[in-house]
Amino acid sequence: MLRIHIALAFFATILLFAVANRQQKKETNLDDFKFPETEETVVLDPVSGVKIPVIKFSFEDLKKKARSMAHGRYAKPQFVSTHFLKGLSWDQYKRIRFKPESSLWKKEGNPFQIQFFHPGHLYNTNVTLHEVRSDYARQIPYDDTYFDLSNLKVQGEIPKGLGYSGFKIHYPLNTSEHTDEFTVFQGASYYRMVSKKQVYGLSARGIAINTGMPYPEDFPGFTHFWIVHPDKTDSTIFVYALLDGKTATGAYEFQISPGKVSSVHVSAEVTLRTKVDRFGIAPLTSMYWYSETKAIPEGQVYPESHDSDGLMIESGKGEWIWRPLDNPRRSTIYSFQEENPKAFGLIQRDRNFASYQDDSMKYHLRPSAWVEPEGNWGKGSVQLLLNPTIRDSDDNVGAFWVPEIFPAPLQPYEFNYTIRWLNEDPLPDDLAKTVSTRIAPVTGESDMHVFYVDFAGEKLKDLDPFTYLQAVIDVGENGELSDYNIQKIEETGIWRLTFRIIQKNKNKPVELKAILKKNQEDLSEIWTFTLESTI
Repeated sequence: MLRIHIALAFFATILLFAVANRQQKKETNLDDFKFPETEETVVLDPVSGVKIPVIKFSFEDLKKKARSMAHGRYAKPQFVSTHFLKGLSWDQYKRIRFKPESSLWKKEGNPFQIQFFHPGHLYNTNVTLHEVRSDYARQIPYDDTYFDLSNLKVQGEIPKGLGYSGFKIHYPLNTSEHTDEFTVFQGASYYRMVSKKQVYGLSARGIAINTGMPYPEDFPGFTHFWIVHPDKTDSTIFVYALLDGKTATGAYEFQISPGKVSSVHVSAEVTLRTKVDRFGIAPLTSMYWYSETKAIPEGQVYPESHDSDGLMIESGKGEWIWRPLDNPRRSTIYSFQEENPKAFGLIQRDRNFASYQDDSMKYHLRPSAWVEPEGNWGKGSVQLLLNPTIRDSDDNVGAFWVPEIFPAPLQPYEFNYTIRWLNEDPLPDDLAKTVSTRIAPVTGESDMHVFYVDFAGEKLKDLDPFTYLQAVIDVGENGELSDYNIQKIEETGIWRLTFRIIQKNKNKPVELKAILKKNQEDLSEIWTFTLESTI
């Protein structure tokens, strides 16, 4: 028995020594790294104490790398090497906190600062991060001392050189006294941004491949990033990314500008490895659960729940098209044929807190994302994907541009665009906008529905209630217009278009379109909607 006690005491001493030694481990700061003043290609890393390469970097070289990879065999991304991290719940994963004092460029007082995400939960693939200065890049190694893991019950030792699952960019966006997180790159090719006084909502992606097909889509991911060190006076930061997937490779340049309206200018070259069935450019991903359009789901106490409430398109002909979002019974893709669209995006139009009443989710502060193409995008379509959902945690909405002619495999395809993360609606002030769409069945008439579409705008608000307005309503081949009425709601100043339609064939949808006019002058945007098949 004495030997057992002595052995236990011995191992306890070793364990205490190991814990103390770990606590005394020097926490390094990323700014301790010194780039060579000459064209030396090997330097000493302050974290590991070993020599690491410093490599010349350029966007053109990154494009060549992506093209070359498209000719080779696809290698699946590296996964984290511990089941414990992969098994973390979302609440557990959020307990891993990056220490702000370890932020890249914080020591030098740069307004731009970079923090990293630890692997875990759904984010199980590592990305390789680099810092670029004067056209030279060095890899940023993993160091667990950058993270506070004290609120996480770690099961087993975290491997050295584990890597990161993404990063976030900070900048003094809302106040000059401290920096705010405003951009996140994490997961496949996803990234999110906010403007001043916004909270995170919808996301953007690098590319959408075979999205909305009757089989699983491919999710090419950003596997390597190069973050360019900005000067202290810069208001823009450059990030470069290498895309890799089963179907495509690519090189991306992100020119990111925080502000009252934050924006990202994207320059990309994508090379397909093989033929694809859907090729989506400038994809956006969002959440729409419910709004005033249909009844509030049973058990819910708030009147609306969504990150975006409509798709907006500024067509190449100068038309403004609005498509309210819906929570459909089945997954559906809607196509809007266009040629050289001026812009499109997923919009959070309703900015009234009273519409949501959710003080924790703050849906009224979620950004809209407005895509402005550059150059000749030619013929194609803006496509809207709607998936059914029963919760607010599902991203069930997608929007992207699909060119009429896809690039051939192994042929590089370049495109450029800007995304602006808006508060204000991009619709011109001289056009009235749709502020609500309500649908009601008619009792005893299973094939008839009543639509109540409200339009608001300064021009409309100033019109006399007895002003004669026209509504041009198109109900397509499967619809029959029964009657319609336009009236001004004097309490609010909005004008309400009410109409009834008969669905001729319940097995087919009804495509709807309406616009308000006065003496042939367009007073509103073009409202569109699809009444689903009921069988």
